[in-house]
Amino acid sequence: MTTGGDRTPNGNFAKPSRFWEKLGSEHAADLATRGPDWVKRAQALRYFTWRWRWPQALRGEQFWFLVTHTSPMTWLRSLTAPVDLSPESWDGVDWSARERWTYSIAVRLLWEFARRHDSTQTLELPEPALGHPLPVFWRGRLISQDLANSALEAAAIRRAIGASRVESVLEIGAGYGRTAYVLMNALPETAYTIVDVEPALSIARWYLTQLFPSERLRFLRPDEALLLPDGSVDLAVSISSLQEMTPDQVRGYIDLLNRVAAGGIVYLKQWTEWQNPDDGVNLRFADYPIPASWNPIFSEPAPVQTSFQQIAWRVPGDA
Repeated sequence: MTTGGDRTPNGNFAKPSRFWEKLGSEHAADLATRGPDWVKRAQALRYFTWRWRWPQALRGEQFWFLVTHTSPMTWLRSLTAPVDLSPESWDGVDWSARERWTYSIAVRLLWEFARRHDSTQTLELPEPALGHPLPVFWRGRLISQDLANSALEAAAIRRAIGASRVESVLEIGAGYGRTAYVLMNALPETAYTIVDVEPALSIARWYLTQLFPSERLRFLRPDEALLLPDGSVDLAVSISSLQEMTPDQVRGYIDLLNRVAAGGIVYLKQWTEWQNPDDGVNLRFADYPIPASWNPIFSEPAPVQTSFQQIAWRVPGDA
């Protein structure tokens, strides 16, 4: 695929990578067994909802980041507040009581960190009961890892946007829609387009159309995204999705963003380096074919998930 008038995809652009074919079949098996209403206890655990297994979590980068960014008083409150570990509340989640406890404490610490950096008031939003969220409670309310992480990402996106007007957002690989839920609330006049493969696209459609008017949403396959007009997107977002593709597919999506987000802003949060075992590819964020014409707004390690890098650019309007 090339920028400009030629919108014919290369041979690999519209076809999922082997990694996503495998992941999609796992999603499909879950959907056939339990349906989409258990998305936050099934498919989400293959997206950006981290399980924090015991005892590996205690040695992981996220847990240690939270340990070193939490005050002793918050630690004490998190550890001593009641935790619901009942099998009934954790129905469908085959974790030991110790793992449930570790997960609950880690989410509380993440929530507190995100609360201190929540410039968009994201954490004032309720965690939707839709999709059976995990039963983590804190300060008298249901909280979630996904909403906390989305608050941190929304804060970074807000910095990137600045005073720019955003009326249209494009997200590549939206998972079940956790980021869309936050951005559509933060930007209530915005139309939101998701580009993804099946069955992920249908999962996001099921989730988001129950939370927002359907006229604000559009769901496209990769080949359909090629028909988007030049400069039609004010903000383009991709979080932890490009590294799961082949280099040709990454190049195709970057070309797409260069065209449709011309005059707008691109925000990417991806692994600094990640080995895709199914496609036999090792991708480094630094090697993504970002056009030299894109103007960086910021480039930094992501908070909490410090093996990720988050970068925002302003794309020239004459791309």
